[in-house]
Amino acid sequence: RLAELLAETPDLGYRAAHTALQGEEAFRGIGVKRVQKWMRELREVEAEPPAPEPEWRPPPVPASVTGGAAVPATSTFRDVTLSRPDLSSKFGMMIATDPSAPSGGHAVTEVREGGVVAEWNRTQPNEAVNMGDVIVAVNGRDTFDGMMEEFRDRLSCALRIRRPPAAPLIEDASEAAREMAAWEARKARVTAALIPGLKQIVEKEFGPGAGERIGRVEAMYRRVGRSDVYEEDTPMGKRYSPGYIEGLNPVRPFHDTKEHPWCAELRSQWKAIRKELHSCLDESLWTGGAYQASNEAYGKDWKIMGVLTEDKWQDERRFKVTTNAVKKLKGLVPFEVFFARMPPRTKIAPHSDNLSYILTSHLALDLEEGACSITVGNEEKYWKQGEMLILDTTFIHSTKNESSRPRYILVLRFWHPELTPEERRAIHLSHMILAGASKK
Repeated sequence: RLAELLAETPDLGYRAAHTALQGEEAFRGIGVKRVQKWMRELREVEAEPPAPEPEWRPPPVPASVTGGAAVPATSTFRDVTLSRPDLSSKFGMMIATDPSAPSGGHAVTEVREGGVVAEWNRTQPNEAVNMGDVIVAVNGRDTFDGMMEEFRDRLSCALRIRRPPAAPLIEDASEAAREMAAWEARKARVTAALIPGLKQIVEKEFGPGAGERIGRVEAMYRRVGRSDVYEEDTPMGKRYSPGYIEGLNPVRPFHDTKEHPWCAELRSQWKAIRKELHSCLDESLWTGGAYQASNEAYGKDWKIMGVLTEDKWQDERRFKVTTNAVKKLKGLVPFEVFFARMPPRTKIAPHSDNLSYILTSHLALDLEEGACSITVGNEEKYWKQGEMLILDTTFIHSTKNESSRPRYILVLRFWHPELTPEERRAIHLSHMILAGASKK
C-alpha cells in the first residue's frame, strides 16, 4: 500500500503516509516509526537500477517484512485482503509455526472448507491462497504470534504472500512404460484356449447362441496373439490400441458429456465429493497403484486413492459419499473409480491407455484453474473445478500441472456404452482370467 501511495505522490512524507494509512481499517495498528522505516527502504530500492529481467519483475519487498533474509529472485509477492462479517466466522487457514527457510514467513499448511479463505479461493481463483504459499505479514505483523493475533482479533486481514519459486516441470514417462509392460504380460498369456473358454461361460450365462455374439472380442484376442496393434493417424490425432474392439462410436478425443446424462448427476455432487476428498488427505491412504515401483524413477509422489478397483469397492464407509454417488448413476457401468493426485510442476508423457472398450471421465475437484490441462489427440482442455471431461484414451494423450499446488480429480473409467452385455462379460472374464494367471 505504501508503494501505491508513493507512486501517486512521490514526495509524500512519512507522517502524511501514516495519516493516510490510519484511515484504512487494515493498517490502523501500524506505528509511525514502522511507516518511516518502510518508506525509507522502499525509496532505497527504487533508487537502485533494476537488474535485467526477462519479462516481469516482482514488486520490491522491504527487508523488514522478510526478516532481512535473502528472498529467491523467482519468488513472487502479492497482497490479499480477507474480510469476515464477525469474529465468530473462521478464516479457516492453518500456517506453520516454524519460519520458512531461508526467507522467513510462515507456510500455509491447510485451507479448510467453509472458511473465509476457501470462499475467497472459490470466487477469486486467480488470487487463491494455496497450501505452500508463505504468509510474510498480516496487517504488517511478521511474527507467528502477531499474525495469529490479527487473525483472531480483526475482521479484516491484509496478507502479504510469497509464492515459492517454481521448480522445473518433471516429466513422468512411467505411465506409458507401465501400460506397455502390463499389456505385454497380458499378451504373453493369451492362448488358443481363452476364446473357447469365454464362449462356454457366456453360453452358460446368456443362453444358447450367446457365444457367437462375442465375435468382436474373439477378433481382438486373435490380433493380440499376432501382436497386431491397431494404429490410426486421424485429423484429430493418433490412436494406439492393442485392446481394440471394432465399431465403437463416436470416435473423437473428447466426448460430449451431454450424451451421458449421468455426468450432470455426478457433477451436481462435486462439492460433497471434494469435501470427502479433503477428509482423506492423510498420506497413508494414498498409494502408487499397481505400478508403484516404476513410478519411483520419475515421480514418487504420484498417488491414487482407490474407490472401486479390482472389482471391489475399497472402503464404503470412508468413501460413503463418492461410493453412493457412483452407485446411483443410471446408464453407467463403472470399470474403475479412484481419486488421482498430480504433484505440482509435473507432467505425464504422451501415451495411450490401450483399451478402446473403456472410456475415461474426470471430475475436477481441487486445482489451480488455467494451470492444469490434458491434451488428447490434437486437442487441449483445461480442467475446471466442478466440471467433467470424457476422454477416449486410445488417442495419444498427456497431462501437465504447471501450478505450485497438487491437482486432485476423481477418475471414473467406464465400459463403452456400445458394447453388448455379452461382450462386456466376455472381456471382464478375460481380465479376471489373465489377472489370475499373472499371480501364478
